[in-house]
Amino acid sequence: MKRHLIFTTLILSNTLINADISGLNCPEYQTLFPLEKFTSNTQGLEVEADQSEINQNNNYLLTGNATVKSNSHFLAADEISISKSDQSTLAKGNVKFQDERFLITGNQIFTKKQNDDLLVKLSNARYQQIDTNANGSAETVSKTTNTILFENATYSLCPLNQNDWLIQADSIELDFETNRGLADDAVIKFFGYPVFYYPLYQWVLEGRGTGFLTPEFERYTEAGDEKKHNRFRIPYYFNLAPDRDLLIAYTRMSNRGSIYEGTYRQLLTQNQDIKDNTLIIDGQYLSQDHVSQTKRWLFNTSLELDINEKIHLSVQTNRVSDKNYFKDITHGDTSDTRLNSHIKVSFDDPKRYLTAHLLSEDEQIINAGTPDYTKDFEVSISKTINPDSDYPLQTNLVTTKFTHDTSSVQSGLRTHGGLSVSKTLNFKFPEVTTRADVGVTHYLLDNSNNITRTTAGFGAGLAFPFIGQTQLLNSDVIHQFTPRVSYNYRAKQVQGNIPIFDTTDKHDDIITFADLTSGERYTGFDRVTNANDITLSLESDLSDKDSNKSLLNIKLAQSFYADDEVVSDNANTDYETRKTHSDIAASIDLALGNFIYNTAIQFDPDKATIVKRNNTLSYKLNPKEFVSISTENDGTKKTLKLYGAYPVTDAIHLFGGIDKTTSTGITNTETTGIVYESCCWAFRIAHFKKYRDSSSGYDYSTGAELVFKGLGSSSFSLRKKIEENIPYYRAGITR
Repeated sequence: MKRHLIFTTLILSNTLINADISGLNCPEYQTLFPLEKFTSNTQGLEVEADQSEINQNNNYLLTGNATVKSNSHFLAADEISISKSDQSTLAKGNVKFQDERFLITGNQIFTKKQNDDLLVKLSNARYQQIDTNANGSAETVSKTTNTILFENATYSLCPLNQNDWLIQADSIELDFETNRGLADDAVIKFFGYPVFYYPLYQWVLEGRGTGFLTPEFERYTEAGDEKKHNRFRIPYYFNLAPDRDLLIAYTRMSNRGSIYEGTYRQLLTQNQDIKDNTLIIDGQYLSQDHVSQTKRWLFNTSLELDINEKIHLSVQTNRVSDKNYFKDITHGDTSDTRLNSHIKVSFDDPKRYLTAHLLSEDEQIINAGTPDYTKDFEVSISKTINPDSDYPLQTNLVTTKFTHDTSSVQSGLRTHGGLSVSKTLNFKFPEVTTRADVGVTHYLLDNSNNITRTTAGFGAGLAFPFIGQTQLLNSDVIHQFTPRVSYNYRAKQVQGNIPIFDTTDKHDDIITFADLTSGERYTGFDRVTNANDITLSLESDLSDKDSNKSLLNIKLAQSFYADDEVVSDNANTDYETRKTHSDIAASIDLALGNFIYNTAIQFDPDKATIVKRNNTLSYKLNPKEFVSISTENDGTKKTLKLYGAYPVTDAIHLFGGIDKTTSTGITNTETTGIVYESCCWAFRIAHFKKYRDSSSGYDYSTGAELVFKGLGSSSFSLRKKIEENIPYYRAGITR
């Protein structure tokens, strides 16, 4: 038999993983025979038979539809002989046996009471585990309360009488005290054909345990290289303790060599007043890349620790040997531009309205990224004074030391302090809010004169909410219609000589309703917008009366400027000219049943033209049946993103996705795949195409996943890769 095996070295997962069979036309749960209720009598037996005899030794012989029930067992047979002297039972013909875990049928059964345990032996048996539906056949079965041994047996978690896959072994032992299954001289058969052989195979009956996980196989083509290569990975899992584990793996890439990796995880604290905290250490090492002739490695650590209920420590370290590691070795995360590392201590005292943090960070440039500012250290404190008064005062102080890997770029220390106060006036209609703020920012620069900037501003807003009830598609909805008028003022302040450390312009992307109504154009402290503006906005919201879920939301906003100059975020430029009014920001969010539609536009009223837009239309029936299409035009380029999954039958579904820059014709990513699922096994194959750069072109890879319900998947990383490329796809075929 072993000569005919297709594979002899592949090892399936020892963790118990069930197939997600939702949506499949699987048979209803069936049992070997109808479940019986045990007797409530803890001291005696319930006995039934067509005929019964008692001999001189007070032994019983039951014949014809004989049954015996205790408070924990059931036995039925054509003939049952009960010996009171040695507390044993022998039954023959159409034997049915049931306890709390198993149903077993056979030709003959022998049971004997020993102390508080019951020994059970059967021949020519079929069995079924009640809670997991594990089932099979055996030449003999030997059972105690916590162990069961099957000789010349089979084992499967497919539906009863539909064993598409099964384990066939000389012996199979299930030990419920150690939570282990052990098969000796085992063959896994798939539709009757042997596909895996193990001299000794073991698995965890429930939960997780130490052992080999399933290997992974991938076929790929690297950009600039038309030759196809193979990647093969064998992981091994150590269940060290309930609060810690270790995963090690060996990976062989046919064109680059051997990779050794390990991931250690530990849960640090379990306290009802403190959140769960974790330590993760992850590493990969390639002793010599056959292509680049260099050593290559990856090292990541993560520590999240609550020192107490107010103080939290976060440590993240992310490093690789070189910037092309992800492109060449992992074939993932190739769109990222940097790896961030940090140490952060946070303090949060909600009762005192006080927060603070201490931060230090660093970065490593990867892929096509370029250096940016990092924070050598940052100290921040924020507190609300008189929070319950009519005029709560918000205070904050932040000091940050910025550095840059490029020596010619300005760096230095920035300290910012701010005060703000807000007040909602006691008017039911209209709603009136006022605010005022002042900020002082000091720059201690390395190679320039120090700079101090003081800004102050105030504003007021009027809201006119109208609330009513109406009908939408024959449903009762609440309609809230709210026009708003707001005024913001902040004096001009020369800022062109201030370096830009961490500030961005919200108007670089599409201008949104929130951008205009916030009254501030920039993020961060390096630029503060001058203002003498009036903003008109309108929001209409229809929400379900019962669930309060928003069904249709429409927003419009436009600002009008009294000053035709605005603070610029261009280096060495104080101001830039602007029109007397902003473009109009508008958005529509519609959610009706399974349909979701979102659109955001930036409209230039002078040109009567939409200059930027984002549109998304989705239909989501379930994770295996959806489509989502989105288009974006940011004024310089146009992109199209299309994702979907479609069930061809109950058992087969297709999935795919494409991310394309339509203005250049470049396909950024493309993913296609197909899945077949039955009630006890599944198969998935996916093909990936990813654009690297103009000189190298595209990377290609193909991965496959085979799942046996209860034994696991042959590629856990494939699912993650698919979901990264198709955001809405969550149709896992394992769980």
